[in-house]
Amino acid sequence: MYTVPYSNVGKGGFLVLNGKRYHTPSWIEVEPDTSYDNIIIEKRPFEELFVDTKNEKQWKYKSASSNKEYTVRYNAAGNLSCDCWGYIGHRKCKHITETKKLCGI
Repeated sequence: MYTVPYSNVGKGGFLVLNGKRYHTPSWIEVEPDTSYDNIIIEKRPFEELFVDTKNEKQWKYKSASSNKEYTVRYNAAGNLSCDCWGYIGHRKCKHITETKKLCGI
């Protein structure tokens, strides 16, 4: 089993280079017979920030472009946070905007 850092490419892939097999994107050298079943992904970065501090309220939104579901909830600082890439990259997203409308915030 290999534990690899979280990335936006799921379990990644494998690449043979100079006769050695590597997991990508972590670039960890793996045994030749390693499969995706042998890959364990570390927990997401900043996951501990998504701690619900206000009665465990959360709002779920289905992605318009994929089968993903995004969750808006209060973080440890008491602010709304979302686990979508828009929020992660820019600290703004349509899911938080919609949640604020729904709650009258």
